[in-house]
Amino acid sequence: MYTPLLTRGWSHSVKTDGTQTFLPPDGLGGVRHQYATTRSEGPTWRAWGGYPSEPHWQAQFSAAAPTTLAAAFTASLISTEPLHRAVKQIPIHTRRHLYVAPRAPQPPNRPTPAMSPTGHTTGRTR
Repeated sequence: MYTPLLTRGWSHSVKTDGTQTFLPPDGLGGVRHQYATTRSEGPTWRAWGGYPSEPHWQAQFSAAAPTTLAAAFTASLISTEPLHRAVKQIPIHTRRHLYVAPRAPQPPNRPTPAMSPTGHTTGRTR
């Protein structure tokens, strides 16, 4: 679960209160895991995008959430698969944090020549 974050250069710190925090190289986001907890309420996992004091988004998982769900979520944070969005779908205050690439050119849609049903052409010889 943690290995994908660490192999992508995320830092890792552990506190004596039973929490560990993972931060990306750019510092714009993070994942905090409360691994030593005796209470059943409250989030065990917390993730955020942006600065911790003013996150653009947050996600929380309780202790009842499957570990595989938290693992899939953290894996999505480091995915390099492009997301296709129109500019109007991206909030203005977050655009400076994104890498914007031009859309990849699509191959032209050309019809293929039709073959005869037998696969060869017939002709007359003289």
